[in-house]
Amino acid sequence: MVARSRSYPGWQVLLLLVILGGIVGGWIGNAIIKLWPALSFLGTNQSLGIPGFTVDLQVLTFTFGFMLNINLFTLLGFVLAYILYRKI
Repeated sequence: MVARSRSYPGWQVLLLLVILGGIVGGWIGNAIIKLWPALSFLGTNQSLGIPGFTVDLQVLTFTFGFMLNINLFTLLGFVLAYILYRKI
């Protein structure tokens, strides 16, 4: 008999869930901070990424950059999204 292993959806689904988890976690965090301002230290953002810069080629203009603003609530959203992915 062949042992069956659990197969998970592709990495694209994981990426989508993690991005959505971070966004929703950030929204929930902002709502909690507005309700209880004493918890504002939990919503302190740390920025991680490459600041935007522009390359002008006279015909085309490219703008590159990536910035991720992380706080405790977005991390919690990432973790919950990963757990949800494992349950699928």
